[in-house]
Amino acid sequence: MKKIKDVIRITGLSRRTLQYYDEQCLVVPKRTKENYRLYSENDLWKLWKILIYKEMGFQLDEITILIETSEEKFHCLLEQKLSTIQNEMEELSFKYRFVEKVLRYGIPDKNIVERIARVSTYKEMIKCLAEKCC
Repeated sequence: MKKIKDVIRITGLSRRTLQYYDEQCLVVPKRTKENYRLYSENDLWKLWKILIYKEMGFQLDEITILIETSEEKFHCLLEQKLSTIQNEMEELSFKYRFVEKVLRYGIPDKNIVERIARVSTYKEMIKCLAEKCC
């Protein structure tokens, strides 16, 4: 069993974060008679999993599900996360190329913008600008 100060040192989490995880029933350590938290090896393992899931970009509500879910559902959730990350990477790649073009060629001139303004959505306009920017 480890005291909270040891868990803070081992995990790098703050005292408040550990208290919050306890309040949210993510990791509920045993209590001494004096009401001090004592963390078991299983509690530490849960904390490591939480840190790993956070590093993958999961939110605490998702992490709660991941910790309590079956192996099959776990793999499904990870596959969904990969898909989300892939979509985010594609969006960032597009933004990168767009900024690169604006940096290289400047803001598109008024004539191009006026012609493109007839496009129905902002995203379509940006896509059109990205293609015609150079």
